[in-house]
Amino acid sequence: MSLSINTNVTAMAAIRSLSMIANETTRTQARVESGLRINKANDDPAVFTIAQNMRADLNGMAAVRDSLAFGKATLSVARDAATKISDELGKLKQTITQGQQQGLDSTQINAQITNALSNMDAYAKSATFNGVNLLVNGVSGVAGVTTSNLGIVRDIQGAITSLTGTNSTTAGVGSLNLNGLTVAQSAFEMTFGSALAVSDADTVTITAGSRTVVFEFNEDADAVASTASATQDVYNVQFTATDSTLARLGAMVTRMQQAGFNAAFTNDGRIIVSGGSMTALAASNTDMTATQIGGATGAIALVEAAIDTMGARLATLGATLRQVEGLQDFTKQLNDSVKEGLGSLVDADLAEESARLTSLQTKQQLAVQSLSIANQAPQSLLGLFR
Repeated sequence: MSLSINTNVTAMAAIRSLSMIANETTRTQARVESGLRINKANDDPAVFTIAQNMRADLNGMAAVRDSLAFGKATLSVARDAATKISDELGKLKQTITQGQQQGLDSTQINAQITNALSNMDAYAKSATFNGVNLLVNGVSGVAGVTTSNLGIVRDIQGAITSLTGTNSTTAGVGSLNLNGLTVAQSAFEMTFGSALAVSDADTVTITAGSRTVVFEFNEDADAVASTASATQDVYNVQFTATDSTLARLGAMVTRMQQAGFNAAFTNDGRIIVSGGSMTALAASNTDMTATQIGGATGAIALVEAAIDTMGARLATLGATLRQVEGLQDFTKQLNDSVKEGLGSLVDADLAEESARLTSLQTKQQLAVQSLSIANQAPQSLLGLFR
């Protein structure tokens, strides 16, 4: 073995070993400090890219959780207010029924009815959460309301669960205008025979004061036979040959509402129609029977139609709220699963890293000693010159 004071091969080898140990020690210390096995793209480019995508998904899920929480709060407020409205309608039916008892002052009963209607309006207009009120759709001038429809982000792809608000004030509950309801309210009741078949050119005529309104069933946009005049309005009720009888009657109810009348189905399949100046209702189809109902019968029929509609609206709110709660649970579970997967990819095993760090520190000390010995080797050359 040759010795040289210019090139110390042993020292060079010791320096290389010390440098590699120092680099590995730095990486191990970084893993211990951050808790991550892969913290930068150069640690493992492929895995780091996957991890970044998973982190982006987690950020998206945080936004979804916020949207679901907002939606749940909004739906809960609307559900509670709709429940109070439904409760008030139940009490209203009781009040109207009691009003038929002899000896009771109808003026006082009507005052109770007015108070109940006022409470219903207050419940609907107060059901606002962060500018969203699902019970005053189409009602203007409600303080603090910016929208009556709800859109909830339900996943990280941006899919939306939507719910259209309703008018659940006294002017729109059950598609009926309950404003001005009295204990002796009159209305018209339409009942139908078991063999009913609504045909083209069938008509339903409403007389309201000096005004006559004709609703003519019209298949496939045929020309209507009824003639409009200064005292007669004509509304065509469009349907197709494939529409069911129920769908055809539903189209007529919609047209009646558009004409300014209160019209709605009851749970047992009747149609209740009322209007401030209505005096008659007649149908050309003999399987459609129209009967005027008054006193408690008329008022209760209107309230029952409103109760039916509020029941359907409560069911919609409840079903949507249950869906949102389910999505919240699923999003939480999915978030935990993604975090677990991300951790298995990038988290460091601290027990392993601690053992490695101890080993590297020992190697580093040995390398330093080896370098010290290698640096002393050229000193032996001085003895050759003594």
